[in-house]
Amino acid sequence: MKKSDKLVMAALEKLQKREHLLRVARNQMALGRITEEEFRKREAEILDRYRLTVSEERAYNLYLRMIGKRHK
Repeated sequence: MKKSDKLVMAALEKLQKREHLLRVARNQMALGRITEEEFRKREAEILDRYRLTVSEERAYNLYLRMIGKRHK
C-alpha cells in the first residue's frame, strides 16, 4: 500500500470516529443527559483529538478530487 493510500485511510478513520462521537454527544444533549456547556466541551475535545494532520488532509483532498472526477 502506498503512503498516500495509508494517509487517506487514516484520514477516513479519523473522520468516521469524529462524526460518530459528535453524533453520540449531540444525542446525549438532545436527551438531556448532558448540558449544552458539557456538549461544547466534549465537542472541542473530539475535534482536537481527531484533527487531521496536514499530510492526511492533503491526501484526503486529493482523494476527493479523484473520486469526483470518476463520477462526472
